[in-house]
Formats: sequence, C-alpha cells, structure tokens
Amino acid sequence: MRTPFFLLCIILCGGLSFIPQMCFAETEIIVPVSPEVDIAVEHFPSSGKYLIVWLAPEYGLRANHRLMARQLAEQKVDVWLSNIVESLYLPESTSALKQLDGKYVAALIEHAHKTTGKKIIVAGDSYAALNALLGAHQWQERRHQSPYFIGALLFSPSIYAYIPTLGVSPEFMPIASASNIPIMIYQGQKSGNITQFKLMLEQLQQHDNPVYFKMIPDVRSLFYTEEPTEAMINTIKALPPNIVKMITALEKHGVPEEPIALKSISINDNGVDLSIKDFKGNNVPNPINLVDAYGKTFNKDNYKGQVTLVNFWATWCPPCVQEIPSLNRLKKKMEGQPFELISINYAEDKETILEFMEKVNVEFPVLLDHNGDFAKQWKVVTYPSTFVIDPSGKIKYGVNAAIEWDEPEFINQIKSLF
Repeated sequence: MRTPFFLLCIILCGGLSFIPQMCFAETEIIVPVSPEVDIAVEHFPSSGKYLIVWLAPEYGLRANHRLMARQLAEQKVDVWLSNIVESLYLPESTSALKQLDGKYVAALIEHAHKTTGKKIIVAGDSYAALNALLGAHQWQERRHQSPYFIGALLFSPSIYAYIPTLGVSPEFMPIASASNIPIMIYQGQKSGNITQFKLMLEQLQQHDNPVYFKMIPDVRSLFYTEEPTEAMINTIKALPPNIVKMITALEKHGVPEEPIALKSISINDNGVDLSIKDFKGNNVPNPINLVDAYGKTFNKDNYKGQVTLVNFWATWCPPCVQEIPSLNRLKKKMEGQPFELISINYAEDKETILEFMEKVNVEFPVLLDHNGDFAKQWKVVTYPSTFVIDPSGKIKYGVNAAIEWDEPEFINQIKSLF
C-alpha cells in the first residue's frame, strides 16, 4: 500500500511543524479519472481564483517543480502537480507520454474545477507540453457549457513526432497544428530545441489563436536537472508574478468551443542515427571562430584537404559523455593522417567545462559556444550531434546520437573519404 505523500512528508520532516521548511505539497489527493484509473496529485493550495494542472515531463517531477508550485501558491494560484505515467505504472519516458491521448488530463481539468470552483490552466514542460495540449483538445471535445478553462502554459516545450536526422527539419505531433487555445510559452534560451522555436510557433499559431512567449536567459530548462542551478532557482523565484499576469491575459481571449480536427500520424519513424549517415541538409559548413576552454582563440574557415569531425556536446548529456572515450581512441587511431577532431560545448560556462575535464579525460579541443548561437547556425536539435566534413570541404555525413567512433566500420567509413 502506497504511503500518502502528506504522511510521507510528516515522517521525513520529523513532525508537522517542519513541513513548511522541508516539504512542499500541503496534501496529496487522489483523482478518479475513469472507473479503473486514479491519478495522484500533489496539491499546493491558495486562496486565489486560478488553479494550474501541471503535468510531469518525461523525466518526472523535480525539486524545481515543487519550488515553482510553492511560489505560485504564494501568488494565490493553486497548483496540482501530477505524474500521469507514474500513476499508470508506465515508465517515465518520452515514448510513454506520446502514448497518452489527453483524456486523463481532460478529466483532471474537469475534476479540478468541480471540486474547487476555480478557473483552470494546464501546464507542462518538455514533452509534457504534448499532454497539456492534448488534454485541452479533449476538454474542448466534451463541449462544456461553462467557460472555466483558460489555456496552456508551456515551458521549453518539445512537441516533435521524432528527433529529425541531422540537416532535416523536424515533424511535429498533430496536436501542434490542431491547437486553437490561448498559449503562453516560457522558452529557455539555452534549450537544445531553440533552433526550431520559430517553426514550432508557426505550428501553434495556425488558427490565429494567441501564442505569447518569453525567453528565459541563462537556462536550457527550469526543471531538467535534479539539482537545480543557481540561475534556475533565481528564475523560478522571480517568474511567478509574470505567470499570474499572463494567466489573466490568456483569460481575456477565451477558449474556442470547437476543437480543430486532429490528423493521424505515424510516430514509429525515428531520426536518431545509430550509424554514420549521409548528410541531407545544406552541406556547406559554417566557419568557426570560438574560444576554447583554456581561453585560446580557435579559427577555421577552410575545411579542405582533410577529414574534419565537428562534435556538439554538453556535460549534462549522458550519451555525450559516454562517447568521449571512443572519440579519444578515434583521434589516436587517426594520428599521422589528414584528420581533425573539434568539439563544441553547448552553452555551458568555462568553469563547468574545466571542472568536468578534471574528472573526464578529453583529448581533443573543446570550444565554447557560450550562448548556443553557434549550434543554431548548424541547426543542431539534439546532443550529441556530429558532422563529418570531407576533404572537399563539404559535410558528407551526420550523426545525431552517441556511437562508438572507433568501431572498424566507422573508421573505414571515415578513411574512405581520404
């Protein structure tokens, strides 16, 4: 039998008097969303008239979700934090979120209003944005007479059908072009999906519905890491007044009674490369003018006469870290040949990189893309991403996943370009 969250708080915190300091949710409630399914919700109550149904992303609920919920409650906005896939005993993953059709979110919206009488906003970050939009769509399909639903708050949303192959524009899930509700987006400027942000906006605005957005500096996401950075915490403490302001702005527009028809799409396609593939985008590489981790300027505008690997990565990306040893071995095996390996770290500071390199052996140059603008120029969507440039100076191959670069088949493929 599962221990209720509020009781767990009491146990962990050593008594009720310590709950405000150590535990975030006032209570846990159980919401019956169907005859067979109950959804657990962490409730952060307030005395205001708004309630946010906040959905957990593919990596689950983190400390910053609860910190944000507490800050919003202080601004007189109720928050319901809900991890639907956990309640359904599904794994926390992107694929599990993509299996959901929005019916449970719509039921949460209905139950939240019925039990509190408050106006409801749905929210989600990363791939939970899909569930937020699908839940809103399902709510519209149920033809409610009372206009208590306001719209959606999305945080660095990911609404791809699948990760695109390097050089190819992504395909979005059908709900992106079938949403006609008021939307507010808080987008981390260092997010890997920032390169496709404009394209995503075009998808969401097809029906002339209001889609506002605010760029959040210095972070890729407000919730991604288990241990939030100082920039993440400071942003979360400062953001709630703006969220309240935007909720009132969304409320003025109203949610259309009629939903847009959803198109069907196959999401079995997968653009993740587990091998070196022919590059399909613009094959002219951008010149490089960056500073490395030790402060030395690195310039390159002529790629001719050798094979060049340009690898985009980040320390917070486990697959990126996983492939570093094989890149080290590849570099050694290519010694004495016309070959160069260049890595470009995505949007992290020098101190973070140097600290990382004290723990992990990196035997190739690490250049710093401080604000992520250089990755935008190369249209990088996911990490790691590696471009293989042939001696003619054109991008020949691309890989948007971690591979064992010193495998014989990959070495032979690279050597065939000489």
